[in-house]
Amino acid sequence: MGSSPAVAPVTDAGAFINEYFRVWQGTDEERILAYYTDDVSLVIPGTTMNGKAAVRDQFVRPFIAGFPGNLHIAKNMIFGPNVVVVEWSFEAEHKGPFAGRAATGAKVKVPGCSVYEYDPARRQITGGRIYFDIGTLLRQIGAM
Repeated sequence: MGSSPAVAPVTDAGAFINEYFRVWQGTDEERILAYYTDDVSLVIPGTTMNGKAAVRDQFVRPFIAGFPGNLHIAKNMIFGPNVVVVEWSFEAEHKGPFAGRAATGAKVKVPGCSVYEYDPARRQITGGRIYFDIGTLLRQIGAM
């Protein structure tokens, strides 16, 4: 009989995700990127990013430039073997350029849900699908 894959304890996986969300409140690009494997694959509405360089250029940099000090608030988590589904809220002030729009000072609040695949031994995200209404975010900053 084959061995079953190890499942990270719920408390460890939950702590990992909460820690990851807290790191997003800052602007330390390297610290944020440390949470992703080199071959990570992320999907956000309308965009697929493969590898750390794509995640950095298409996801991390735009968000920390446009919304430094943002809050990603985990509201609910559902755990599976090396997978966690997170219901969250993104709250921020538009303080820098984002989606071709100069800072407006608009306060934004957008709910979302993500499915993260992760390596519990390395405490890194290997894949993710991040769902939120980008149109609502763009309307809130006046870009639509």
